[in-house]
Amino acid sequence: MNETKFLELSENELIKLSDLIENNDFESVFDVEYSDGILTIEIFDSSEQYVINKHSASQKIWFSSPKSGANYFAYDESKAEWLSDDGAQLQDFLIAQLTTNFNFNIKND
Repeated sequence: MNETKFLELSENELIKLSDLIENNDFESVFDVEYSDGILTIEIFDSSEQYVINKHSASQKIWFSSPKSGANYFAYDESKAEWLSDDGAQLQDFLIAQLTTNFNFNIKND
């Protein structure tokens, strides 16, 4: 994939994740900030942080978690998803961590 396509796809994914967390944080558990390709999700009560950002050199999204450590997600063009080496999907991985560790729930209307 060329760099322009990577930047577009990764930017869209990080914005999507930011919006998803912000729009579903009904209990005001998180401070979500997206700026310059870096998504930071800080937990108010503990000051723990998730940092998710694009890494152009490897064309992967880097994921740093206070609960599971670091992970990397590459774009799978055939599935149109960001996947880790073990097949975890980025959005599902993040939501599972926030749900398990901080009782985050996405409301389905």
